[in-house]
This record gives sequence, C-alpha cells and structure tokens, in this order.
Amino acid sequence: APLGIGATIDLDHVGVFGHSYGAVTAGLVAQDDDRIDAAAALAAPMENPFIPGVTIAALHVPLLFEVAVEDNSITEFGNDFIRDNFAAAASPAWKLELADAGHWSPSDLVGLVPAFAPGCGDGERQTDGTPFTYLAPTSGRAIAAATVTAFFRATLQGDAPAASYLSSGRPAGVVTADAK
Repeated sequence: APLGIGATIDLDHVGVFGHSYGAVTAGLVAQDDDRIDAAAALAAPMENPFIPGVTIAALHVPLLFEVAVEDNSITEFGNDFIRDNFAAAASPAWKLELADAGHWSPSDLVGLVPAFAPGCGDGERQTDGTPFTYLAPTSGRAIAAATVTAFFRATLQGDAPAASYLSSGRPAGVVTADAK
C-alpha cells in the first residue's frame, strides 16, 4: 500500500538508488552514510573515472547494478565500468543486464525531449551497428520498478522470494542476472 499520512518509515533499514548521475550519488551516499543498508545503480557505474569520489571497495552494503545493454549515452565503455563495479563488489551483489535497453529506458523521461531519446524507438546496436528496436518505455520502467523493489525487499526485509526473483532474470529473454 502507498505510504500515507501517519505512515511509519523504518529508519533502521534504509536503501538508496539512483539512475545515471544518481547512480554515482547512490554510491557516494552509501559509502559516506552508515545509515544506508543497501544501494542500487541504474544505467551508470557507481565508481568511475569521470566522477570521482566513490570506491566500490569502500561499500560494505548489498549492491544492485543494472546495465542498459544498448546504452549509447555511456556506451559500452561505461557499461564495462558497471560490470567492473559488480566484479569488485563485496557479496551480496546483483548485476542485471537488460537487453535492448537504452540509457533512459528505466526512466519516465525516455523520449521526452531529443536528448532523452537513447532508449526509445529504433536504434543501432553499439556492439555491431545492426538495427534494432529499444525495449518499450513501459517495459523498461516496469523492469526497473520490479527489480529495485525486489532488491530492497530482499536486502532490507530479508525476503527470500525477492532475492530469488532478482537472481531469476525476469522477464526471460530480456533480463540476464548474475548474483554473488
């Protein structure tokens, strides 16, 4: 149920997530604030050479990384940094690779203005230049919402089915999951 007036917020179990620059912010907050119990990054690496300040080795909370495989904003170069972040992360950590997703696929900003077109309509694969169609915006947002929710239920509430969901790669054929 949505939080309403008088809702209780559990300050003993706090998570943070962000998309794009917000992914770096989520990593920095998790690194610097010991109240944070889990952190998730969508379509950008937490630690990267372009925005210094986050060190994956300094993060001692569960982490989630979502890779938008066809992200032509951060390119395959940036996606490789996300993969490196996952490889360097302490356990538990999850990495979800979203096929045909662009940078803005997890956001309701996708296609809003031309600058937010990556992740919308037709494109060319960054790996080989072949044409393809990006994941539908409604699907990109639904996957992001489901996986972030499952991540926080698993890590903040100890929900075993949610952890299983994260590791299952759903929906099949779109999400590939790795966990450690």
